[in-house]
Amino acid sequence: MVADIEQLTDRKRADDARKTLHDSILANVEVFRSQPYFQSTDFTLVDATIAPVLWRLPSWGIKLAATQADAVLQYERRVFMRPTFRRSLSWAERAMRI
Repeated sequence: MVADIEQLTDRKRADDARKTLHDSILANVEVFRSQPYFQSTDFTLVDATIAPVLWRLPSWGIKLAATQADAVLQYERRVFMRPTFRRSLSWAERAMRI
C-alpha cells in the first residue's frame, strides 16, 4: 500500500491506496481509544511500528479529521512526544512535519 501511495505514475492507484489507509485507520478508532497505547497500557513494538506510519500521513496527503479520529490524534500526540520516538527520526522524517 505504501509503495502505491508513494509512486508517481498511477495517480488513481495512489489515491485509492490513500483512501484505503485513511479508512483503515478510522475503522480502528475505538482500538486507539481503549488504551493509552495500541491495545496496551505500555508502549510496545506494535506502537513503534504504527507510529512511523502515522507520522508520514500528512506527507502522503492523508488528513485525519478531529471529529472522526480524535482518539488517533491523541494517540499520535502521546507517541510523538516520547523522547525515544523523537530521537528515532531522521532529518528527512523530521522535515515531513515542519
